[in-house]
Amino acid sequence: MKINIIYNDPTQYSTGRIYDDGVTDIEKIDEPIDMSEYGVLDELKSVQRALIPTGHETKITAVALDVYKLIDELRDDRPDMIFNLCESLDGDPTQEMNIAALFEILKIPYTGSRALTLGLALNKWRVKEILNYYEIPTAPHYVCANSGEFRNNGYSKLKDKFPLIVKPSREDASIGIENKSVVYNDEELKERIEYILDEHKQPALVEQYIDGREINVSVVGNVKKDESDLIVFPISEIDFSDMPDDYQKIVSYNSKWMYKTVEFAGTKAVCPAKNISPELEERIKETAKKVYRIIGASDYARVDFRVKDNVPYVLEMNPNPDIASDADEDTGFTRSGKAYGWSYEELIQRIIGFACERWGV
Repeated sequence: MKINIIYNDPTQYSTGRIYDDGVTDIEKIDEPIDMSEYGVLDELKSVQRALIPTGHETKITAVALDVYKLIDELRDDRPDMIFNLCESLDGDPTQEMNIAALFEILKIPYTGSRALTLGLALNKWRVKEILNYYEIPTAPHYVCANSGEFRNNGYSKLKDKFPLIVKPSREDASIGIENKSVVYNDEELKERIEYILDEHKQPALVEQYIDGREINVSVVGNVKKDESDLIVFPISEIDFSDMPDDYQKIVSYNSKWMYKTVEFAGTKAVCPAKNISPELEERIKETAKKVYRIIGASDYARVDFRVKDNVPYVLEMNPNPDIASDADEDTGFTRSGKAYGWSYEELIQRIIGFACERWGV
């Protein structure tokens, strides 16, 4: 097939320095390095490398602000399939869904979740409403759009549940989450809500902080008849044992992206996770499949949990998780796939296969 790998190109819009220039030795850089812009570049290289031996004809297309250029390129050289790695438009993650919608308008099949799911998953509080409807455990929460009214109706069910955690209500990649996100009293709560409103220009999601194990589950496939059609990879856990005592045991932005920070060094993934009973493992996996189905994921996605007292509380579903692979350091999704027994090349081929079957290619 003709497969077009489409990605958002941070070199065209990023305001910060991108170190992935093939020349800079990041080990010689003294200050913390923001790796968030690297992710999609690493994904691009990994997927491209995995497709080399397959016989597919591949083409790379970078997306920045000029959408008309993308439309012209897809119209003039139409692919059989798009491997969609586009996570934003001009650095705006809320536009991720619109790029996928563009593929749908042009009637070009693509890998991964469809536009509706990408937009829905970004809206954390709406996802929680859906989880509550289906009686899937998730932390009690409310949304606050005015720090002067942080004691609104939702506050009443949380006022006796400190500590709380405060996040942007429509971001991904742990944006807006840091050590100060966990609050212990009204004063800290109000201050953090004001930070989200001022810095991220959106309502704050306030929820009970679940002090438990951080678990994530990678799921692949598509629901045909029921959830048994889905494949669940071995459970992965974030190990915070190396995190200093004065740091919160959370996956913050620094933990995920800021290389050479205390949080980055103190956050390690373990897959398969250890010391999980068969009963709890089954419950976590079944919950992950149910979330995958009701939020509408396609081909592949990851579901994140906090587990406390043997209850898996769903944090969110990521319909476009990082699937980069490197010989020394895989991303969480890829690591889980390998723990299941798939090589990286097989994982990429399977994703394409799921998409082909779903689109009737």
